[in-house]
Parts: sequence; C-alpha cells; structure tokens
Amino acid sequence: MTRRRWLAHIVFRALTHRRGRTLLLLAVLTLASSLATALGIVSASMRARVAEETRKYGANLVIMPESERVEVGSGGLRFGAIGEPAYLNQDQVLAALAQSGVKGDYSFHLKGTLTLKGVEIPCEGVDFAQARRLSPWWQIAGNWPRQGEVLGGSDLTPRYHIHTGDLFDFAGGKGTLRVQVAGVVTTGGEEDGTLFLDLKELQHQMGRPGQVSQVRLLVDPGKGSLKAQAALLQRFLSGAAVKELRQVGRTSEELLGKVQLLMLLVTAVVLVTAGSSVAGTMGTTVLERGKEIGLMKAMGGSRWDLLKIFSAEALLLGLGAGVGGFLLGSLIAQFVARSVFAADAAPRPEFFPVALGVSLLLALAGSVGPLLSVFRLDPVESLRGE
Repeated sequence: MTRRRWLAHIVFRALTHRRGRTLLLLAVLTLASSLATALGIVSASMRARVAEETRKYGANLVIMPESERVEVGSGGLRFGAIGEPAYLNQDQVLAALAQSGVKGDYSFHLKGTLTLKGVEIPCEGVDFAQARRLSPWWQIAGNWPRQGEVLGGSDLTPRYHIHTGDLFDFAGGKGTLRVQVAGVVTTGGEEDGTLFLDLKELQHQMGRPGQVSQVRLLVDPGKGSLKAQAALLQRFLSGAAVKELRQVGRTSEELLGKVQLLMLLVTAVVLVTAGSSVAGTMGTTVLERGKEIGLMKAMGGSRWDLLKIFSAEALLLGLGAGVGGFLLGSLIAQFVARSVFAADAAPRPEFFPVALGVSLLLALAGSVGPLLSVFRLDPVESLRGE
C-alpha cells in the first residue's frame, strides 16, 4: 500500500469510525455555510427587487439649474426675491453622466408656455420615448405622439376644449406652431394640466436649442445609495443642483439595509458558535485518539504526517458541508424571500464558492488548536495514557 493510499485509508476509517461526531461537525458546518449563502442570495435578490419596484415610481433623481435670484426692495423695505428662468445644457449633463459613471435612464424636460386663442397654456417639451420609459404609470387615452403631434393633460383638455385628433395653431416664440392632439394623458399629478410637445420643437419655438429646464434620472439603487450617487454626479455639474426626487427609493434602501444587518448579525453569531463547536469537537477527538497518535509516531510517522491526516479530515468535512450548505442555503433564501418579501430568490451558482469558503474556513480555523496539540504531543506520554 502506497503512502498516499495509507493516509487516505486512515482518514476514511477515522471519519466512519466516529460517525456521531462526524455527523455533528457536518451539521454545524452545513448550518453556518447555509446561513451565509442565504444571506448573500436574499441580499442580491432583494436588491434586484428594490430596483425593479423603484422603476414603477419613475425617476428618483432630478437635476435642476440654480436660478438667479434678485432681492427686490430698498432700504428697510424688502418685497422678496424674483427669479430669472435658468436652463441646463444637454451636452453638459450627458458629459457629467459619462464622467461620474452614474448609470440609469434619463429624460430631458423644457418648460414654457404657448398661446392658444389669446390664452397662455403651460407646456413641456419632452422626448416621448424617454418619457414613456420613465413614466410607466401615465395613462394614455389615444396614442403616444409622433412627429407634429402632442399630448394634452386630462385637466387641460376639457378646460380649453382640446380633444384627441383636433388640430390647433399655437402662437408664441418664433411664430405659429400647428400640431395635432394624439392623446390625453392622466397622471394624477401636475402633468394633468400641461401640454406635452416634442422637445426639439419646443426648443426651436422658444429659441433654446440644446437647453432644458430639468433632467430626471432613474438610477439603479443597487449601484449605491441615491444620496451617494447624487453627490457623485453633483461634482461634475456646476451651476446645477442634483436632488432626490422621491423618498420611495431611500425608504426601500433603509429597509433592505436593516434586513441585511439583521441577517448578518445572525450569521456572525452562528459562525462564531460553529467555529467554537468545531474546535471543541476536534479537541475532544485528539484527546480520545492520543494513544493512536502516539503509536503512529512511535512507528515512524512524522508530525507532518499526523497534521496531514487531521487537515485532510477537516478539508473533507468542509467540502461536504460546503455542498450541503449551498443547497440548504438556497432553500432557506427561497423560503425567506417568498414568505417575508413576497419575492422569488432563484439559486445563484456564484454563491457556491461562498458556501464552500465559509465551511472550509470554519473547519480549518476550528482545527488550528487541536492541530497544534497534535504537533506537540509526546508519543511516550500518549502511550502511557498521560
């Protein structure tokens, strides 16, 4: 029998002879590995779920120009401040997005007014393809506009007798603009009192090519907190302010963070307990096998041979527990995600190395003390039973 086969035979017999302790160690390591795996899978799945749910509420960041404000009054009399309309440059915003690395959908908006039969009507220029992506809750009666068409807000259309299919000549800016109403939009917000035109048409009409009043962004919360991404983008935008548009994203982030912290604390406690249990069980095993260890040393086995045996036992336990921990962790993650978050947490193969690493680390770390005692064990004393 070769030396390698002899070592493998000893390791296998040692594990099978003490089935109770072997199964206990496997159970402890599997539990610790499964909790670490479940934490990772639930966290990754919930981040994806938060990002998906956040999209339903539209943009979560907004870029606005810093308005020029002038104080009105003289001496001790102050009548307040008036603001001049300020605009953003589209190219500057696109450059800032590229330089900052902030990723997400965006839409440009230009606010203005047009005149219909002597009455000023609030209007907003948008890229309808962008608006459609960022505003999934908009309810359109009719069709999304094409070239030369507009959308009328649901509050605006009855007030000014604007209906789907009507042709109107709007005055203002650089002359008369003839458009057709493609549909009526209902949002439940201020957009219901607005006439939506193509962005470039309104820019031309107002003499503001390449300029917008604001930019709305839908960034991925999974790439970092909204506050951090807003601050990062702000560094590349002078003369503009980047603000969080909704509290929904922040609330979701805070909830997810608390759940992750709770699971992390539970996992940490289990890992510490598992490590202690492994150390105690391996230490007891070394004491029970003292005579066996002494006999092997007396027969010519080196200290390194003994260390190889105990290390191989720990590695085999860690490998087995890693596989079992990944499978059990995937089931735990599925249960937690469905029962607590009403979400799906599909198994993620990328967390298999995590499960394997946790179980191997605990098995080896818990064996350090017993391995050192094996290294220092005196064969004569162990054979005497001392």
